Amino acid sequence: MDVEAHLLDLMSRVRALEAGVHITDGIIATMIGITHDVTQLRNEIREDLAALGDEVAALRRHIAAQSASLHTQPLWTPGSPSPETTT
Repeated sequence: MDVEAHLLDLMSRVRALEAGVHITDGIIATMIGITHDVTQLRNEIREDLAALGDEVAALRRHIAAQSASLHTQPLWTPGSPSPETTT
């Protein structure tokens, strides 16, 4: 089940609970299941966000290294053809 369908299912369960459905053992078991599912989804999202943060940090390091490399290379040196004339 994809995340969107799973969340819709959880939302419908919560709405039923909020509507004042008589609480039975089955409802309590469902509530426990919902709590477990939400906790699991929250943990997955945290892991995904942590991985995304790592990817962004790696991209920043890569861009900084590339930028530093470009800044250390001279764009034009005396005696070489002018960049305007090489086109």
